[in-house]
This record gives sequence, structure tokens and C-alpha cells, in this order.
Amino acid sequence: MLIKGLKVKLSNKLVLDNVTVELKDGVNLILGPNGSGKTTLLRAIIGMVKSMGGELKVEGEKSYVPAEFFNAQMKVIDVLLSGGEGRLVEYLSYVDYLNLRDFLDRDFSTLSTGEKKLTLIAKALAEGDLVIMDEPTSGLDLRNSAKVVKVLREVKKTFIVATHDLNFLRIASWAILMKEGRVLFQGSPRDVDETMLTELYSTPVRKVEVDGNIYFLA
Repeated sequence: MLIKGLKVKLSNKLVLDNVTVELKDGVNLILGPNGSGKTTLLRAIIGMVKSMGGELKVEGEKSYVPAEFFNAQMKVIDVLLSGGEGRLVEYLSYVDYLNLRDFLDRDFSTLSTGEKKLTLIAKALAEGDLVIMDEPTSGLDLRNSAKVVKVLREVKKTFIVATHDLNFLRIASWAILMKEGRVLFQGSPRDVDETMLTELYSTPVRKVEVDGNIYFLA
């Protein structure tokens, strides 16, 4: 899968400037500060925004988990089935995987932020071969964040994940660093170092190792 020379302008501002990225199987991680173009790139991939130019070759059935979502006055089961009752078995398999079955008869609007996000992740997993997530752990507690990480580690799908969380580098297959609408780096997460991240976020970033695990601290 390839995105080549992508340009997107919103409100007369160029927010993606000649973006070229390759996407791999597994977890494709997009890191960058606010305003870097991460969300716009995700929306371009799923067709929510139009490009001024460039080439998009992204195959597979796409599903999207946005960073923000509406408070639907619907039961959780109806939110899931809004994608089509033909996928009921798949929906329920991911509901069980994420331990959400007790929520099926509750109103979506009464769920916590984490429960809502996990519901939408279950829906996206059932609907897409290519699952696109924008800030999937934003607003989540440690327990629900761990469930998201479990999904990314264990579910055999292709993911594109935009996030601020540097520790996602530990589970990514491919890393893309973006700033001001441009790609600064793409390649193996193992090649991402303190210097790159310090430049990316304009603040010092340290790399530390604890019990054989790598962590990045700002």
C-alpha cells in the first residue's frame, strides 16, 4: 500500500504537503504533534477529505475509529448493528474479545469514554481489513488502554494508528513521523531515536530501558 505526493488543503491552508508514505502489514504508527496532519492523513485515506493531488493506493475494506465521537441515543447493540446485521457473528466475537457483552443493552450515551471507544473498536474490527484509529487511547484509563494494546498485538489485521503516545513504538511494525504536514521519517520503529523525537516534538525526549523494554520519556 502506497500514498504518493499527497496534497490536501483545508480552509485555504496546505495541511498535507507532498506526503509520500508506504504502509506495511501489522501496525503502522503515525506520530506527530498537534497540527502535524495526522488526522487529515487518516481522513484522506478513508475518503473523508479530498486531495489536491497525489496518489492513494490503499487496498482492503477500511474501518475508522475517530478520536471524537457522537453520543448516540441508541443501545450499544444498535450502534454495532448500524454497520449491517449480516456481520452480527463478527460483531459479537469482538464484543466478547473485549469483554463488552454486559453493555449490549445499555444506552451508548451512558457508557464511559473508554467503554464507548472500545465499542467503536469492536465495530471497526468486525467491519474492516484495514482498521484506522485516531488517538485510540486518548481519555482511557490504564485498564482500557491495555485492551487497545492487546488488540493491536493480537488481532491479525492491518492497522493505521495516529497517536501522541511514544510507547506505541514498542508494538508498531512501521513508524511514520509527521510535522507541519510533512513526513520527517518513515521506517522501522527500532530506528527511531531520541534526536528524531526531540526534533519532532520540539522538546527533549529521553530513551530509557527497563527490564529489557524500551520507553520514551518527554
